[in-house]
Amino acid sequence: MNSWQFLLRVLLATGINLTFVVYKSLAQSRQANPPKTELDATNPLIPAGYGKRKLSDFEIYRLKKEINKLEQTAQMELKQGNADKAFELWYRQLELAQANGLEVEIEALGRVGAIAWQENRAFDLRNIANRLIAIEKQKTPADLSPQLLKSLGIAYQQVRYLEEAIAVEQQILCQSKADNDSEAVKISLETIGKLHLARLDYRKASKTYQELLTLAKAKSNTKQVNSYLMKLIELYDRTQQTKSAIATKQKLITNYQESQKLAQVAKLELAIAHDYQTLNQTTKAREAYEQAFTLASATQQLAIASDALDSLGTLYLQEKQDQKAIATFNQLITIQNQSDNYYGLINTYDHLGKISLKSAQKKEAKQYFQQALALAKTLDYRVEYFNQQIAKLP
Repeated sequence: MNSWQFLLRVLLATGINLTFVVYKSLAQSRQANPPKTELDATNPLIPAGYGKRKLSDFEIYRLKKEINKLEQTAQMELKQGNADKAFELWYRQLELAQANGLEVEIEALGRVGAIAWQENRAFDLRNIANRLIAIEKQKTPADLSPQLLKSLGIAYQQVRYLEEAIAVEQQILCQSKADNDSEAVKISLETIGKLHLARLDYRKASKTYQELLTLAKAKSNTKQVNSYLMKLIELYDRTQQTKSAIATKQKLITNYQESQKLAQVAKLELAIAHDYQTLNQTTKAREAYEQAFTLASATQQLAIASDALDSLGTLYLQEKQDQKAIATFNQLITIQNQSDNYYGLINTYDHLGKISLKSAQKKEAKQYFQQALALAKTLDYRVEYFNQQIAKLP
């Protein structure tokens, strides 16, 4: 290990925030030069007296012009496959951005950090993120205006430091609540919710969307209420909060019924039926399957109607109510014929054949298997299986 590698590891281990690092190639490997924690006073573009006075319009213009020039050249180098050279230019750009003001620097850090993420440059990404963290720590809450906080939150998202992004957005949310700015509160909550989702933290996301739901209800915004209910259903399903999922689906059903959106209800009733079955509440599951079938049939949603009857018939089999299962599967055959669901028909005839065999009704069983075989041959699907079943019967 050479001296620069040793120094770099010591700096990283002690948590020092590296601001800008210029890369060069040594022995065909990328090595980091000593980090620069201050602006280079010898850079002719850094105005004299920087940090002690406000820059003139001309000085700002010169900085922006050079920043744009570096951006164009860096992008060109990257397209040509010269990533190390491109990042050398971007670090020079970040130094100039620092001279051009905090907001300009934060936005530049976020932009270059996003490129580092896309190019899978972990060191550069960590380096840039550490600078963002340093900026936040160096400033008091009073120093960070709402606009700076917003820029900082966006930059953290761009470098994929989502926990830090959430913390910044929480500060924005607190200020928006203090200002009684309901629209800003909504925007912050939606951002926080999406960030929790990006971190796969579904439970925290569900709490955020509950807050958004309350906000939408207070404004009687039915469209948003339904949107947040659907998001909560997705989150409760993901986290297996089945009881909460059922209650939320029932709320959404009520809203759809009030707005005459009956076509949306059958799918939700079917989902509720599956939920009740998961909870081993079979009576409620049967009722929900029947309700889903009735609604789906009335609105010509044959796929949902088929799913409801298939699940209901299977539930009857599990409860050893064979006659009810037979009646349900025969009803299912009618629906599957209407929708030309031949694979479904084959499987349903197979169910009926097995039920008949179990009750020693061999003649009926053979008829069901023969009906299944006739369809199976047209699709080249399970033909040998049905031939074997039929061969066993007189």
